[in-house]
Amino acid sequence: MAHPNCAKQRTAFTQITSELGLDPDLLPVSKKVWYGYCGGAMGPAQFMPTTWLLYKKGISNITGNNPPNPWDPKDAFVASGLLLKDNGASVGGYAAERKAALKYLAGGNWEKPKGSNRENPAYAFYGNDVMEFATDYQEQIDIINKLASR
Repeated sequence: MAHPNCAKQRTAFTQITSELGLDPDLLPVSKKVWYGYCGGAMGPAQFMPTTWLLYKKGISNITGNNPPNPWDPKDAFVASGLLLKDNGASVGGYAAERKAALKYLAGGNWEKPKGSNRENPAYAFYGNDVMEFATDYQEQIDIINKLASR
């Protein structure tokens, strides 16, 4: 039996591709249907179709693209910023930004334990990796800013 969310994702995917005049059979997603699920995330920011539809108007308001396109980097990363903000990243700080990244990947399952170990969430690796990248990027930005202020 198909995942109960499958029909919603397929319907949303069809709506998005139809509005953009794109062939849904030619567009890449993160999982092929034959994996036992209904497909996957779209474009460089890896949005699920139903989530994309929730952010469609906000993306258009910022980029001017109507309809926005999840395979367009500008639209995709504006959407990413909006989702991270809604996930709490705008509070700032390591903990809030890490939690926002975990929610970006796993949605409501962001605290799901790894096996029976409640102290080791299944998706902790992702939050840790994102924050390591963020730290590295911030260090580079700080270097550039220091050089620019000379």
